[in-house]
Amino acid sequence: MSRKVKQIGVVSLSLIIAVVCMGCQKKPAAGETAPVAQVAERDLGGMEIIYGNWWADWDTDTYEPDNPADERTLEWRKEIQEKYNFKMREANVATWELMLEESASSIMAGSPFAQIIQLQPNWAMALYGQKLLAPLNVPSVDFNQEKPIQWNRSVRDAFNFNGNTYAMTVGYGGSQHGGGVFFNKRLFEEAGLDPNLPYDLQKSGEWTWEKFREICGKVQRDVDNDGVVDVYATASISTDALDFIIASNGARIIDKDSTGKFVLAINKPEFLEALQFSCQLFLDGYVRTQRADENWNYFEPLFHDGKIAMRIAQQYVAQQLAEMPDDWGFVLFPKGPKLSNYLFSQDENVCVIPSTYTPEEVDNIMFAYRLWQTPAPGNDDDNAWKAAQYNIYRDTRAVDETVAMIRDPDFSIFKYENLLSGFTNAARGQMAWNMWVDGVAQNPAQLIEQVTPSWQAIVEDANAEM
Repeated sequence: MSRKVKQIGVVSLSLIIAVVCMGCQKKPAAGETAPVAQVAERDLGGMEIIYGNWWADWDTDTYEPDNPADERTLEWRKEIQEKYNFKMREANVATWELMLEESASSIMAGSPFAQIIQLQPNWAMALYGQKLLAPLNVPSVDFNQEKPIQWNRSVRDAFNFNGNTYAMTVGYGGSQHGGGVFFNKRLFEEAGLDPNLPYDLQKSGEWTWEKFREICGKVQRDVDNDGVVDVYATASISTDALDFIIASNGARIIDKDSTGKFVLAINKPEFLEALQFSCQLFLDGYVRTQRADENWNYFEPLFHDGKIAMRIAQQYVAQQLAEMPDDWGFVLFPKGPKLSNYLFSQDENVCVIPSTYTPEEVDNIMFAYRLWQTPAPGNDDDNAWKAAQYNIYRDTRAVDETVAMIRDPDFSIFKYENLLSGFTNAARGQMAWNMWVDGVAQNPAQLIEQVTPSWQAIVEDANAEM
C-alpha cells in the first residue's frame, strides 16, 4: 500500500481553461502555434508538498522579496496555492553529503522526507537502479512543451528508460555546469589583438580550433625578452576542460543506443581527434602546467592575476571573478572540424518523485510542481533571465551571446557519464591526468586503449542495474 500524500484531491468533472497552459491536448503541426490547453480544474484537498534540496528554504509564509520580480513570484505562488487548495514549500532536507543516503533510506522506509527531491544526476540514477523513483509520465505534463515553462529535453532523454521518464528539470543552464573560455581582455590588447576578438569570431561562426591555436600563439609572450614565458595562453587541460574540447567536436564519452542502453563512445574518430587537439596544445607549449610547489588549482590565481590569457572552465567560475583586476569576457569553446556549429557538454541537477506514490498522487504532485515553476505574470518575458546575469559578467555580450547559447538546447549535449556512479572524478580524470606524463604528451590512441576496459566495465554495470 503506498504512502498517501496528505488529503490528495480528485479531479472534478468540469473542464475549464487553466490559468496557465498545462499541456497540449494535440500536438501542433510544424509551424503551427500550440493551442491554449484545456485541463481539469482541481481541488487538491489541502495536500502538502515538500520540494526538498540541500541548500535553502523557500516558503510563501516567510519569504521576503528583494525586488518587483520576486514580489510577483510570491504573489503568484500564494494565488495558485489558494486557487488549487495545496501547500508547497522548498526545504533544505539534508546536507549535500547525506542527500543521497537519506533520500534512499526515507523512501525505502515508506516515508519520503519530500514529495519532490532535487538531486545530482548520478544520485538520481542510483535511486532509479534501486527502483525507488516513480515514472513522471502523467496527464498533467507534456515534456515536449516549452511554454509556459521549458522542460529540459536533455534530462528527459537521459532519464527515459523503457518509455518512461524518471527525472525532470525546468530550463537549461541552471546547474552552471556548461562553460567555455574565459579570456583576459588586457592581455589580448597587449598582444595586439582586439579585446573582443573571441566574441566577434564566435558571432561570425569563425571561432574554430585553428583560430584558438592561432590566438594562443599571439597571446603567449615573453614580455621582458629573457627567454622565459611570462604570459601563457592557457593552463591545465583538466577534466572539465577536456569535456568541453571533446564535446566541441561532437564527441561523447558515453552515449545511449536506440534501446536506451548506455554505450562507450570513445572509439569514434571525433573523440580521438579531440584528444589529438588537446595533446597538440601541450606540444605547442601553450599549456602552463603545474609546478612542484603549486596546489592542484594553480590555474585559478594565474588567470585572476593575468598570468594566463584564457581559462577553460565551467560557467559558475564567472561568479569567482568579481574581484579580478583585469576586464574579461566569456565565449563557448571553439568548434572542431567535425561540427558546423558550437556544441558544449553539461549536466543538470534533476528533480524526482519517490516510488511510494501512486500514479494519481504523482499526477497531482506534478500538477502542483508545474504551477510552482510557471513564471508569474509579468515575469514571463523571454529575456527576463538576463537581468541577474548582467550582474555577474563584465560585459553584455557574454550574456546576450554566450550565456544565451548555454540556455539553448541546440548547443548542448548531456554528459551521460555523470549518470553512472562508477564515473567518479577520479575515473573521469584518468584520461585527463594521464594526458601528459613527465612533461611528455602521450599517444591519444594509447590513452583510449588504456581506459577502455575499466570504462566498459562501468557501462556494463550500469546497464545491468537498469
